[in-house]
Amino acid sequence: MSLQEELAKLRRALAERAALGDQLDAKRELEHFVSFRALREMNEAAAHFERAGWQVDRTEGQDANSRYLLRVYRDQAIDVESAEHALRNVHAITGKHGGTYDGFGAMFIDAPDSEPRGFFGRLFGNQ
Repeated sequence: MSLQEELAKLRRALAERAALGDQLDAKRELEHFVSFRALREMNEAAAHFERAGWQVDRTEGQDANSRYLLRVYRDQAIDVESAEHALRNVHAITGKHGGTYDGFGAMFIDAPDSEPRGFFGRLFGNQ
């Protein structure tokens, strides 16, 4: 997907989270998933992400599609401005190293006085 398509998808996800009561201004681990065709590309991208302030988890070997996978993450708020800035940063670094952006994820944080959300709430991110 293009950056514009990913930004639109992000905005929809954040709007859904806000409607469900997620406290978007609360810091939590925001993770992005990216993949690369070559080990060298993945290693160069991982070093670039680390220089840019991201933590990186590398997979060992290739996946079923012969891609090398990275999970890049850091603690931050996921308000629209912060989340879009992070996505633009990850997308730029990934593209510079010939990779593909595969998506993002973040824990759901309820308001302090809200009711527990049950099984589906836990399934989609509540502890």
